[in-house]
Amino acid sequence: MKKQFNKLAGWLICIVFAVFLLYLKDNMGYIFAGVGAFFAILTPFIYAFGIAYIMNFPYRFFRNKVFGKIRVRWFQKINKGVSLLVSYVIILGLISLLISVLVPQVSQNLNNLVKNIPSYVDSFEKYTKGLSEWIKTHFGLDLSIIDNLNHFLIQKVKEMASMDNVGKVFSAVSGTITFFYNWVMALVLSIYMLVNKEFLFNQLKRLGAAFLPTKWMPTIYEIINVSDEKCGKFLVGKILDSAIVGVMCFVCMMVVNLPYAPLISVIIAICNIIPFFGPFIGAIPSAFLLLLVSPWDCLIFIIMIFVIQQIDGNLINPKIVGSSVGLIGFWSLFSVMVAGALFGVPGMILGTPIFATIYTLIGRKTRKRITMKGDNAERVINMNVINSARLTNVKAKKSKKKSKIDDEFKDNETVEDDENTAKNTDSETSSAEEKE
Repeated sequence: MKKQFNKLAGWLICIVFAVFLLYLKDNMGYIFAGVGAFFAILTPFIYAFGIAYIMNFPYRFFRNKVFGKIRVRWFQKINKGVSLLVSYVIILGLISLLISVLVPQVSQNLNNLVKNIPSYVDSFEKYTKGLSEWIKTHFGLDLSIIDNLNHFLIQKVKEMASMDNVGKVFSAVSGTITFFYNWVMALVLSIYMLVNKEFLFNQLKRLGAAFLPTKWMPTIYEIINVSDEKCGKFLVGKILDSAIVGVMCFVCMMVVNLPYAPLISVIIAICNIIPFFGPFIGAIPSAFLLLLVSPWDCLIFIIMIFVIQQIDGNLINPKIVGSSVGLIGFWSLFSVMVAGALFGVPGMILGTPIFATIYTLIGRKTRKRITMKGDNAERVINMNVINSARLTNVKAKKSKKKSKIDDEFKDNETVEDDENTAKNTDSETSSAEEKE
């Protein structure tokens, strides 16, 4: 009776779980809407965590390296507050200065660009048609495909510059209040997070110790430590490196008198945060914009940005970012492509440090397992994989030869045993005859 009841209860649980899955399938839209609303509520806290995480680096610098050297007792009591205030004043002051300088110029560049796009497009179309006709006349090459592609690009540019689309862009201003609310609240919350970070960390540790197995805690601490080391250094270094690249681009464009210098410099600086593909993502649309204005300006910009990226890649980036990620080029490209395909631009930015964290943890675990296995594992690692088939054949031939020798040896031993047995029999027979 008890077995039948347990069987019936198992079937009921399976049926209820199947019904629950079907309910989830039919109401996925509502579920995603609920999850989206929940994360919309948490948006200021998510922003605050990001701000606090970035601001923690200058905060620790001022608290430990600058004001920490002042050994006056009364000052040590206010060291935390002073370090926090100085960090926020300096960073917010720099951001405000950049905004006050760049925003008017960038907005003016955008207005000029919207006004001048029709004339840029017409002049570019005439130039490309004249160039294709000149190539066809002198070299006999038919460039109708390039003309069609040129016509397609020009139509797209005109559609993007049409008043309807511009009106749609400016209609997004309705979300400005929510945007400022989220960031202002995030700024306030980040201050509270930094002030109370020791207390918050202690609460999280107590929760982990209370509700998680104790043997898990060292692994969790190791994951947090490696994540902080990889993500923190990478993000801070990449932001500083991108700012330097943007300033270099702005100065060079002003020196050679290229148009739209503030707008293009901002694009280059923001896109440079993305590893590997960032310089291309920023340079290609900027070069196309200058191509509409003047092909000569486009050529100068391409040469200039190539030189800047070479200086950044060989001198600036190694000094600032360094080897904090610890990935070869293949894994960096792999992480950017996979994370970008899954999560878009945030994935492209955070994919490399997150993958570097996973890569480091797996590497540590692998080294521990190899050390545990000892010489056998080292022998397998040092084996040449390409010649493994040949080595296998050689070992097979040796084993066959050894088995053949063993068989011959066994046959010889059998013959000798038979001979010894016969001799013993003969001797026993002769001794019996002598006794008789």
